[in-house]
Amino acid sequence: MIKITTVAQAIDYIHSRHKWTKTPSFERLNKILDLLGHPERQSKYVHITGTNGKGSTSKMVAQLLRKSGLRVGLFTSPYILKFNERIQDDNGSIRDADLLALMQELAPIIEELDKTLPSGLTEFETLTVLMFMYFAKHAVDVVILEVGVGGTWDSTTIIPDKIVSVVTTVGLDHMHVLGNTLTEIATQKAGIIQKQRPVVVGRLPAEADDVIDTVASALGAPVYRLGEHFKTKNQQPTQAWGETFTVTGTVNYEDVFVDLIGRYQIDNAAVALQTAALVCDCFGIILTREHVSAALRTVTWPVRFEEISSQPAIVLDGAHNEPGVQALVKTITDRFSQQTVHLLFGALQDKNYAKMLQLLADLPNVDLHVVGFMGPNNRQPVNPNTAVQQIKNQTVTVHESWQSGFAAVTSQMQKDDLILFTGSLYFVSEVRQNLSVLD
Repeated sequence: MIKITTVAQAIDYIHSRHKWTKTPSFERLNKILDLLGHPERQSKYVHITGTNGKGSTSKMVAQLLRKSGLRVGLFTSPYILKFNERIQDDNGSIRDADLLALMQELAPIIEELDKTLPSGLTEFETLTVLMFMYFAKHAVDVVILEVGVGGTWDSTTIIPDKIVSVVTTVGLDHMHVLGNTLTEIATQKAGIIQKQRPVVVGRLPAEADDVIDTVASALGAPVYRLGEHFKTKNQQPTQAWGETFTVTGTVNYEDVFVDLIGRYQIDNAAVALQTAALVCDCFGIILTREHVSAALRTVTWPVRFEEISSQPAIVLDGAHNEPGVQALVKTITDRFSQQTVHLLFGALQDKNYAKMLQLLADLPNVDLHVVGFMGPNNRQPVNPNTAVQQIKNQTVTVHESWQSGFAAVTSQMQKDDLILFTGSLYFVSEVRQNLSVLD
């Protein structure tokens, strides 16, 4: 029998579980949750999926609901600095002592199930069960539950009921799991929509919108769509950082400031406002202008266009797929077109890095560098020399490591230039953990 005596061993055990066993069944989860007395039934949920934006939106919803007076849990991925970030409540990330105690209880049960099931619990299933156990023991009013991948057969979809479902965006990513078309991917994400429960929808391509409408209509689920039922009006930035907007329709708030940058964050904030308003209504609470201002003015989300230094200006942005890079390109064009952007890019091999790189290389004010990094577990980073061969008609610099690329850039940059690390979330997380803030 496995022995877990430290939190490091507990985390190692979770990481040791196999990955990507996506099967159209919740058999493994149902068996272990039944043995545990179904802790997932003891919480209320907001369920959030999307190709991009689900992390930022989840954090905003959590902040909005906390400011309204509710006790809020948050389950999100991946972590940036510490594994414990994946499970949070009003006191912050799960404490090491709680993580260790829960894994000491859970691991023996998993080991016994391994003997009877054709394949044991996956890494993400194990983490999901751990989260259910935590919030059963540390009760909150509502858990903001971020989907891992897709929706229909994601581990989080095991929950029996939810207050509201959210689909932030639909784009081409995780195609080896979800499908090769927007319709196929949207169908997977629409799997979180629940009968007669509202669904909040961000800006989606037409084919994805059609899927959401079809599924929601069949289930009698009311749809609240950004751009149709609630709309945003962007305002010219009055300060160097952040975005200001007004939202009207099914929710109405004027001059909302969010302390994040990028037009896509306005969409995320609007979706979060609509979601939080629906949740507050269920609890008989009004989401006031004061709640909104206090929540969004202070919301932070690591490595989502996060400024970690001002002299020199250094930003981290986990644009890890093509839709994310398209949003980043718009942010650079809208807010940083008048200065040189030294962009250091690192990605995993299983991403469409060629298209991502071409989009970035085509920006006239970008000095593009493709760099190497360590990579997580057994996932392989792209070789920088291989990557640059995919780029046409642009000059790109290659570095074996991001550290050497960073040194090269800082030695040649001008005072008003911007250094931007982007690509894989694992890459920008590695940079954030190792790069000393220079302020």
